[in-house]
Amino acid sequence: MKRIVENHQEYFFDINNANKYLNDAKNTSKARYSNFLSSIKKLNIKGNYLEIGCGPGILTQIVARKHPNVEITANDISSEMIKLAQQDLAEDLKARIKYKIGDACDINSLNNIDKYDLIYSTFTMHHWNDAQLAIKNLYSLLKENGILYIHDLKRVIWLYYFKDKNGFFDSIRASYRQNEIKTMLNNSGIKNYRIKIIFPFFMQSVIIRK
Repeated sequence: MKRIVENHQEYFFDINNANKYLNDAKNTSKARYSNFLSSIKKLNIKGNYLEIGCGPGILTQIVARKHPNVEITANDISSEMIKLAQQDLAEDLKARIKYKIGDACDINSLNNIDKYDLIYSTFTMHHWNDAQLAIKNLYSLLKENGILYIHDLKRVIWLYYFKDKNGFFDSIRASYRQNEIKTMLNNSGIKNYRIKIIFPFFMQSVIIRK
């Protein structure tokens, strides 16, 4: 069951595709993010947050409303996604949310000297060109005792061979298995982590504490 990557990043640089993703994300946000939102609520982390792969900013605004005392810097590799996120940003959240173009695999593109209490990413790790490098970059931006929370799909054999038209199963084939993630973390010298498999078992969370 080899990891197979089909490059979808160019898809999000097209404004029409970005708009379609925005509408889809709004319609499915409750199901897509419920487990992640529940988990970070339990962590109860205050301070500065960094979101990686924010897309059109749907999750960013949800997190900001559920955590009214935090400030969020939200990055995405697609300039079109950042434009949509800025246009869709509610007026009352503009003081606490900043959107910027950035790539987790390029530390210089993150362009911020701040350290963060929480860095989180949802459904983007399987898109990263070099996941191990991205994790090292993000880990370096954590404050002491800060948390890096990665929520993504998991490659499972019973979904690996399905075909579809919306790209979901392509993402399954591009995602990582638990042992692959452990290898990346150990190679990066990261020891304080937990990987949690989430029902229905094709999703997982990686929680790393500095």
